[in-house]
Amino acid sequence: MQLNNVHTMVPPQQETKLSIAELERLLSLKQLQIDSLLEITQSINNNRNANELFRIYEFILQAQMGVERLLVFHHNNQWDIVCRSKISKEIANTIVVERDLMPYQETTFLQNSNNTNLQGFDIVVPIYHKQEALVFLLLGNIKTESPKELHENIRFIQIITSIIVVAIENKRLFKQRLQQDALERDLDVAQKVQNMLIPSSLPYNQHVQMCAFYMPHRNVGGDYYDYVPLNPNEFITCMADVSGKGIPAALLMSNVQAVVRTLAHETNNLKEIVVKLNRTLLDITGGDRFITLFIAKYNLQTREFTYINAGHNPPFMIANNTTQLLDKGCTLIGVFDKLPKIQQTTITLPPNTVIISYTDGLTDLENNKNNMFGVDRLQNLVEQYAHLDMNEFNQILLNNINLFRGSEPYSDDISVLNYRLV
Repeated sequence: MQLNNVHTMVPPQQETKLSIAELERLLSLKQLQIDSLLEITQSINNNRNANELFRIYEFILQAQMGVERLLVFHHNNQWDIVCRSKISKEIANTIVVERDLMPYQETTFLQNSNNTNLQGFDIVVPIYHKQEALVFLLLGNIKTESPKELHENIRFIQIITSIIVVAIENKRLFKQRLQQDALERDLDVAQKVQNMLIPSSLPYNQHVQMCAFYMPHRNVGGDYYDYVPLNPNEFITCMADVSGKGIPAALLMSNVQAVVRTLAHETNNLKEIVVKLNRTLLDITGGDRFITLFIAKYNLQTREFTYINAGHNPPFMIANNTTQLLDKGCTLIGVFDKLPKIQQTTITLPPNTVIISYTDGLTDLENNKNNMFGVDRLQNLVEQYAHLDMNEFNQILLNNINLFRGSEPYSDDISVLNYRLV
């Protein structure tokens, strides 16, 4: 925090010897200033809040520095009047900091000012920090015995104003840091909880080769994928995207996962699961949030694959060298009280069928040229590399994602769940 130099403070005076009375007066003034500094310092050490500090500050300027008229603007997200004395609220409100006070970079006498909004004030004292204005102080009718005393008073006013502003700014930064630390702790807990919800292991055997990856936009996000075994021969997979980002989306995602897992063990009917999930989501959010969902059930013995796509990015199915989009189902979940027609599709899959499901954070990813990764680019990769081991495919996909985005950050959560049905 810098102190501003005094500009056009007082006219140059011829040096004269001071009388004993004047010396005693200046000595008394210095003692008063020291006492005021101690009072301010003690108040800061006692952790007084900003309002209390400004009240003490106002008292010192009026009772001890001889300031009769006083108006102080303090910037805290916006310009607020924090001290006002012998100035009506109506007159104070006519002053616009950006228009009337920003031109002043240094402490300045206003005797030659043409600004009618500043009539009644003699001096403007700005306090800046790193070129940023934090306080503007307007003073009028300062009672002093001599120009030298006036000069000393104004310099001291600059000092205590800066001290108080520094203290308030430090309090603000400290509080901000505490809030940031608390938020980071909450994010850390949320991330750990979310990691616990992601399947810790996926089947990778002679029947199913399943793998996945998840890259949240922040520490936590609203993407969700799951693998739910029903019995030795059947399992359900899910891929979902909750509207929104961050902790609210992650919390809703955890609710969705809990509901889906509970319903999956109550019934293996996908339509029933989707209908009940829609009702539960509406009860939780009141229609303010929605999810897109792809849910599928597979039977290892019959090789029947049943799915419903509820407004989600259609997964790719590669079977017999043919690529198909799994896009049949219904609308988004959590929007309508009663879902429109729900289409459930069942397919008997040939050996080595590959399913690639993902969230829109992948296809919507942009590079520094504002080009999107896109469905076509993803489909080309799928058709070119889906014959590989699923872990190898995921690594190639990740490499292509990072090569495409370059230095650009992820703009949304990205999840991929793929599996080969041997």
